[in-house]
Amino acid sequence: MDDHYPVRSAFFLLNQVLDAYQKDFGDTWRSANSSQPWPYLKEALEKFQDPAEADKLLKIQRELDETKIILHKTIDSVLDRGEKLDSLVEKSSELSLASKVTFHPTKKTNSCCTLL
Repeated sequence: MDDHYPVRSAFFLLNQVLDAYQKDFGDTWRSANSSQPWPYLKEALEKFQDPAEADKLLKIQRELDETKIILHKTIDSVLDRGEKLDSLVEKSSELSLASKVTFHPTKKTNSCCTLL
């Protein structure tokens, strides 16, 4: 393993491999002529290339970090929408005021004319 592999995950892997070996072979390792092939070791090393597979706590932490990133993006987009809504409300108020200013003189101008 290299320096970037988490120590906690490495020890978890070693403990799991030792427990599996003890379960499969018991105390046969003590005899000097015991050289039985053990496919579990190769499988375990391939499986635990990703530290999150070896350490469930690390996997949960990674998922939390990903969720936090998504949450930050969502908050940023909500804030952007809030700013856009404020801008729309301001423009709506300006349009409403402009229509009121235009409506009163138009009403006075139209009141002098009647259709028969």
